[in-house]
Amino acid sequence: MPHDAGDPSGPGTRSATTGTFVTIGALLLLIGWFRDEMAGNSGLSPVAGRWLGALVVLLCALVALVRNAAVPGFILRWWVTAGLVVLAVATTAFHVVDALRRYGDGYPGVVAPLGVVGGAAVTVGLLLGASRPAEGRRRRWNVRRLAPVACVSALLAAVCVPVALTSDSWPIRSATAGAVAVPPVPGAVSKVGWTTPMPGRVRDVRRAGAGAVLLLEDGVLGVDGLSGAIRWSYRRLGGHAAWMVVSPDGGAVVLGMALPENRGADTMLILDAMTGAVRSSGHYPSSLLNPSQDMITDDVLVGRPMWNDDGAYPAFSLRDGSIAWTWHRPDGCRADDLYAVGALHHRIIVSVQCGAQARFVLLDGATGRQVGEHVVATSTTRNLPPEVIMAPDRLLALLKAHDPVPPEQAYQLLDVESDQILPMRYPLRRLIGHGLATGGATWKVGPLRDARTGEVRHPETIRYCAVDGVLLESMVLCVARRDYSWITGFMDTGQADLTLTPLGTRQAAELPVDLGPREKAGSEHALELVAANGAVIVYSDIDGRGGSGNVVVGLR
Repeated sequence: MPHDAGDPSGPGTRSATTGTFVTIGALLLLIGWFRDEMAGNSGLSPVAGRWLGALVVLLCALVALVRNAAVPGFILRWWVTAGLVVLAVATTAFHVVDALRRYGDGYPGVVAPLGVVGGAAVTVGLLLGASRPAEGRRRRWNVRRLAPVACVSALLAAVCVPVALTSDSWPIRSATAGAVAVPPVPGAVSKVGWTTPMPGRVRDVRRAGAGAVLLLEDGVLGVDGLSGAIRWSYRRLGGHAAWMVVSPDGGAVVLGMALPENRGADTMLILDAMTGAVRSSGHYPSSLLNPSQDMITDDVLVGRPMWNDDGAYPAFSLRDGSIAWTWHRPDGCRADDLYAVGALHHRIIVSVQCGAQARFVLLDGATGRQVGEHVVATSTTRNLPPEVIMAPDRLLALLKAHDPVPPEQAYQLLDVESDQILPMRYPLRRLIGHGLATGGATWKVGPLRDARTGEVRHPETIRYCAVDGVLLESMVLCVARRDYSWITGFMDTGQADLTLTPLGTRQAAELPVDLGPREKAGSEHALELVAANGAVIVYSDIDGRGGSGNVVVGLR
């Protein structure tokens, strides 16, 4: 006796229910094909989920064919259905694990939760429709029962797919701190003062606030230099922190955030380096190159035009993110894309090549008003644009002109306080800080010299350590690289020895540090030292092995 007339438990109702569950579940499983999502390093790869979902959809079609055709054989029917149920459960489990990991990071997204619902829907639908018609019969598709299924599926796709494509309101996990006294950069260190675990790979460290600011995959953290405690944080989970720069006085942090699929910055945030409070949030123009540390003053961040486009250099205020002023490159002048701008505490140097002249324009950081200019006559043979080379402490700057006339003006030393060109008593090539520099008539670097007088202050062994490590007021620190095998040992154990040399006695000592085993080699920043407020911070931008071991070490 037919059951389609009104019995809700009949084959027709069961088929409609099965089709609805399977269709809706399949659509939910395929959401992952339309949207990539990430949550730092904790989310699972979407590739496996995508192929599992696609395989479920294909096997659903196979089950429909087997169930509705005159295919004899109880064993074949149940093997196909049971296999698909197992696969649907596995797909659901994959998305459950993915969702739990993402929820643990505070970023569930939409793909993983919808994948859980989709896998569960397919599983329930298959279990409801496990029976097939009597042998030898082919079930006719009932348009009245298929219409609701099609309508519900279309409605689901119309709602879920656009949501999955456009949902980018990443949860923000942030915390602020109160203002405290800023500890000085230590003049010397002798021991490991603290070790602080990090919630992810540390990509960069800058002196700022009460210690330092650390760049992670999805945001920044403020660390206390005296204790190593995390004072404040700003993380947009699921996003990508593209770059970070810090003002020379350590008062402001500028952070560029991007969508996971876009490695450039879409959003520019300005944070107070002491408290972590957000001062402003706005759009960062795609026509500008990503900022570097040489482009920020205590007042503004200077934008650098890409590929010599229109020659406009906008300056973003560090108070509210607005454009404080814009400097335009003179017509007919060219500039180096990477080294055209040098930012001091309250001054900005812009270098341009105008015909047979290398021009170095000095601007007031707060207003953009021109306060000076230095011009060097050059040959037009190569017509290369000039460059600005900054000292790390922003007290001196080298103005580099290519093919100058006369040749001895290739490098000129600018004193920041007086805005005056100082006589070059010795050819310099690199500024180290603390009034020291390296250079020479040849490419051999030589010892550390007083930048103003050219006198030798420290021998070549000190210079080597200062260039590769950190130069403090009375000590120099660097990695003890006895041979090239140190990097292999560091990757395997996370342990390395630092050489500590007082500038007075020059009697070197060694200090072991332990950051934990690293995941893989290939980074230029396997082990880095940063002089921060209150401590010298040791870190590696290589991920800890097994997703753990991301720590920073403070030397006191």
